Amino acid sequence: MSRNSALPAWTTPDAAPDLLAPPRRSVVLVGMPGCGKSSIGRRLATKLGLPFVDADTEIEAAAGLPITEIFTRYGEPHFRDGERRVIARLLAGPPLVLATGGGAFTDARTRAAVAGSGAVAVWLRCSLPVLLRRVAGREHRPLFLNRDPREVLERLMTVRHPTFAEASVIVDCTDEPPETTTRRVMEALAGYRAPARLPVRLAERSYDILVGEGLLTRAGSLMAPVLPARRVVVVTDQSVAPLHLPSLRAGLESAGVEVLAVVEVPPGEASKSFAQFERVVEAALASGADRRTAIVALGGGVVGDLAGFAAAAALRGLPFIQVPTTLLAQVDSSVGGKTGINLALGKNLVGAFHQPLLVLADTGVLATLPVRELRAGYAEVAKHGLLQGALWDWCEAEGARAVADDPVALAHAVLESCRLKAGVVAADEREESAEGGRALLNLGHTFGHALEAECGYGGTLLHGEAVAVGLGLAASLSARLGHCAQELPGRVMAHLQDCGLPARIGDLPRGFSAAALMGRMRKDKKVRDGAMRFVLLRGPGEAFTTADVPPQAVESLLRDEGCHE
Repeated sequence: MSRNSALPAWTTPDAAPDLLAPPRRSVVLVGMPGCGKSSIGRRLATKLGLPFVDADTEIEAAAGLPITEIFTRYGEPHFRDGERRVIARLLAGPPLVLATGGGAFTDARTRAAVAGSGAVAVWLRCSLPVLLRRVAGREHRPLFLNRDPREVLERLMTVRHPTFAEASVIVDCTDEPPETTTRRVMEALAGYRAPARLPVRLAERSYDILVGEGLLTRAGSLMAPVLPARRVVVVTDQSVAPLHLPSLRAGLESAGVEVLAVVEVPPGEASKSFAQFERVVEAALASGADRRTAIVALGGGVVGDLAGFAAAAALRGLPFIQVPTTLLAQVDSSVGGKTGINLALGKNLVGAFHQPLLVLADTGVLATLPVRELRAGYAEVAKHGLLQGALWDWCEAEGARAVADDPVALAHAVLESCRLKAGVVAADEREESAEGGRALLNLGHTFGHALEAECGYGGTLLHGEAVAVGLGLAASLSARLGHCAQELPGRVMAHLQDCGLPARIGDLPRGFSAAALMGRMRKDKKVRDGAMRFVLLRGPGEAFTTADVPPQAVESLLRDEGCHE
């Protein structure tokens, strides 16, 4: 079995894998004693045209002592430190195939050195019966001396398999000839795709966004380096759980991450409530969660906001990981640390800034989204396009492919949206900039949140649909106030409608009161000193925040769009 994710690390994106092409990175083989690291490594190196190096041989040469004597004289901590330095030195040089000792990859600093070097770690995974047959006759080795090989291997597998699972590629080995296994390793390497990794730079709260396919099945190995302890509580909803919880759970358990509890909430915005918040916190604490237990949000924006707020409040703060499963959550709500729940007065009025440790955006899960949900998520992509400029050009040219579930277009939309948002959040984490900054991400949201609140969060109007209408209204208001070209609102609304989204109040299935919407907007959390604030446009890539908007201009726009008194 090999693991795959989104962006090519082994081959070029436009070329078919060439199994004989020299790789650009080193290959590090890890696994149990008897898995064949040396025999497979030599064959692999020959086929790849790379040198083969055995780490244990290098360590013995550097120390001038056999490994058994190093252990005897100086102990394991001393040996592991030297082993890590030797491996780091080897990986700092030209590409090679490196076979490591059985315990090397269990050392966290060695794993970090391998990852930091850009090498691809390959776990040669063998079952216990295969290993027992392979180590037969090795009872004289120190590891097995005067011991039952089965007991030794079972103990080591329990300890080491969770860390071996952090390897980038896993190949299951059987009693087949080594040449056959070597061929399968090469095929796995040729098919390997590393996830794109985008940093959100927030000093001690910095974290990465990983974007790619197949990340759920690798969740444990990808989370393990940042988890304080290998135990989590998963929060999801009743629609997402049947689709994606089994893959997530398997991915966690393969890396030895214990799932203390799974909390399922009803799908939909109504779950962002005090009642569900209390339920999540009580379930997490009842399961034995402590301050080293992470809350994992598996779902869309509702689950992420709710679980994140529960993590922020429980025990005065638990670690938190976002695993977004909707387009809207992957491109927007999972990044930036905004968490919260709704009140009858409006959306997200109770919450906290609580940054995740990691965001895992598995673009493969988007194929399971209902069409309406996918289109609603695209509204946030369009918003990011209008903020960034070049991305808006892409939206107008390729956005229809994204809402048609084209995986390449969706991956691009997620990656570029996350890139934009990561930069904005890093510059203005808590939305404290006097002008612009993170507040720009609210483009379309002042109108959108008011429409959502009027609809009551029951599913009549999805968040992304409200944002789409809000984008049309923001562009129209910008044009009315003379800030942008008069044709921009038509471009924005036409594009959104072409993508199957509502873009005008008249596109929605119910009517609205202009006075009620104005009242909602006056209670928006972005209001300062009683003045409504809007994000407006001078053009794509030229957004700005302002409170200099006459209320009568807003009310006139709403009436012209079909709102009654």
